[in-house]
Amino acid sequence: MQYLPKAVQRLINQFDKLPGIGPKTSEKLVFHLLGRPKEDLQEFADSLMQAREDIITCPLCFNYADTTPCSICGDKDRVKDKICIVAETQDVQAIEKLRSFDGVFHVLHGVINPPEGLTPDKLKIKELQNRIIKHKPKEIILALNHDIHGETTSLYLAKLLKGANIKVTRLAKGLPSGSEIEYADDITLSYAFKDRKEL
Repeated sequence: MQYLPKAVQRLINQFDKLPGIGPKTSEKLVFHLLGRPKEDLQEFADSLMQAREDIITCPLCFNYADTTPCSICGDKDRVKDKICIVAETQDVQAIEKLRSFDGVFHVLHGVINPPEGLTPDKLKIKELQNRIIKHKPKEIILALNHDIHGETTSLYLAKLLKGANIKVTRLAKGLPSGSEIEYADDITLSYAFKDRKEL
C-alpha cells in the first residue's frame, strides 16, 4: 500500500538510483530536502543543471573537466610520458590529493565486467592504444581496484601492452583486497604508489 504522496515516492526512487544509497538513506535525503527553503532547492537544482551543461570530457585523458585539455593534461610541469590508468574520475581526485604523482591520467570510465555489459570495447581502451602510439609513454601505471573486475582489467591491459616496449607497473597490494581507490586513505594510497611493481 502506498502511504507517501506520489511526488515524494518518485523523488525517493530517483535517489535510489544513485550508487551507495539505499532506500532508507533515499528517504532521509528526500525529507531533508523537502524541509529546506524553496530558494535552497532552486539553487541545488540550478547547480546540478549548470554542472551538467559546463562539464566536458577531456579529449586526451577522458577526465571530467571545464577546459580543453583539462588542467592536468594542460599543466606544463606534468611528466607526459608517465600515464596512470584509472577506472573513474573519482580515482583521479583521490590520487591528486596525495600531491606526489607528477604524471598524467587516462580514465577508462569503468572496468571489464561482462555481466554488466562492460566489455573492453565499451571502455576507453582503444583511445588508450591510440594515445600510446601517438605519445610513446615510458611508463603505464595500472591504478585499478584490487577486486575481481579491477584485476581482470589490469591483466587485460598488461597483456595488451606486452611487447610495446613500455614499463607497465601496478599499484602495490598495500591496498586491501576488494578495496576501492577513491576510499583509500592517503597514507595507504601513497605507499601503494611508491611500492608499485612492474608487470
